[in-house]
Amino acid sequence: MNKADLTEKLAQKAGIPKVRAASYINIITEAIQEELIRAIQAGDDKVKVTISDFGTFTVSKRRAFTGHNPKNGQVMDVPERRIPVFRAGKGLKNALNPNGS
Repeated sequence: MNKADLTEKLAQKAGIPKVRAASYINIITEAIQEELIRAIQAGDDKVKVTISDFGTFTVSKRRAFTGHNPKNGQVMDVPERRIPVFRAGKGLKNALNPNGS
């Protein structure tokens, strides 16, 4: 499923035009992104955006390391960076495993 599929499903379930559904999806994804960026810029490394029973979005730091360019084998320094992390919530986990397994 991609963004267009999700837009179509939301429009169908909510009985709204696809344009409005796409706008709602954009608002949600932008709000999550903006909050993670705002917290990092404010120096808050423990930021979380939680959607109850669905999951939590956080930011993790990847340390710098020395790697190799796969095209030419040259050694290169890869800088520290932040990556988004999603951890599924209890409701989503239970929906995927209805028998408690």
